[in-house]
Amino acid sequence: MTNVHSTHLVDRAGVSRAAYLVSTQLGWLFREQETSDIGIDAHLEVVDNASLKPGDVGLGTGRLLAVQIKSGVSRFGSRAEGGWWYYCDTSHVVYWHKHSLPVAVMIFNPDTEQVFWQHVNGETLTSTGQNYKIFVPEAQRLDRSCAAALSAPARRQAEGVGRPKGKEEPKESRRSSIRLADYELAGSMDLLLGNTEEGLAGASRRDFQIAVAGRLRSLRLLSGSPSVKLISARTGYEEEKIAAYLTGRSLPGRARTVAIVNALIEHARSQGLEIPDHFQDIRAWERMQRVAKKTGMQKIVKNKALAGLSGPDRARDGGRGGGRRVSGALDA
Repeated sequence: MTNVHSTHLVDRAGVSRAAYLVSTQLGWLFREQETSDIGIDAHLEVVDNASLKPGDVGLGTGRLLAVQIKSGVSRFGSRAEGGWWYYCDTSHVVYWHKHSLPVAVMIFNPDTEQVFWQHVNGETLTSTGQNYKIFVPEAQRLDRSCAAALSAPARRQAEGVGRPKGKEEPKESRRSSIRLADYELAGSMDLLLGNTEEGLAGASRRDFQIAVAGRLRSLRLLSGSPSVKLISARTGYEEEKIAAYLTGRSLPGRARTVAIVNALIEHARSQGLEIPDHFQDIRAWERMQRVAKKTGMQKIVKNKALAGLSGPDRARDGGRGGGRRVSGALDA
């Protein structure tokens, strides 16, 4: 007779449970990698407007996420405040970094049948000397509330990945997103600083940060004004930090910006609300976040606005600055 070890059963239970939750909670596609497992157990495909109701049809996005699933109570032995440490060797980390898809790790607790997750990137990896560890937050449980946060790196994945040569996305599409982002920022800045002596020309990095927060608040309003608590549940980010992002006290990173935007858009859809297309342009949101973070890019936006290149209304600076260029400006 053949022996069946408990570790094998627990490992299979973990993959099966993750597949079940991905399908029923997120409505995504789960594709197990059944052979040659060297660090990836499955690929997830993000599905928009997913539903298990008979007759409903979701939209496959082609956005993929690679996942490594580890199972067993022992995976939860390294408890820390707010979650657990997952330890991994350097060879796996190197493999994940070289992977063509964004990677996430998932840990399964057979006692509670819950699965928790974390993205693998430079921000989440911590060196232990020869190897690495990743903090898996208790708040990041695999359920329907995590859709926006879990899908964020897959949604912002480079458009050219996996495309045949000669089939790259038209540059004009990217330029359109950049123009949209710069125009939206310039307009917000003009409203913010319209009564000041220097107007847009005197805008600081802090002003750009507040302008991005204003755009987030506008999207939140269009999405039906979901509570900070609900946004936190959908993204896995702390309520205090989300409140700070919405008021401009701090600037979210690119991944967090995308996750919050996607969470608001998903909430709007669940309420039957329509969001204008320009608020759904993820590349434009990424551009605004980068501009608010980098002073060099802020000079680009200022020069575009002051030269009347930000949109059909031209620069609404009222003559302040007279179209003079800000020192150090570059072409976008």
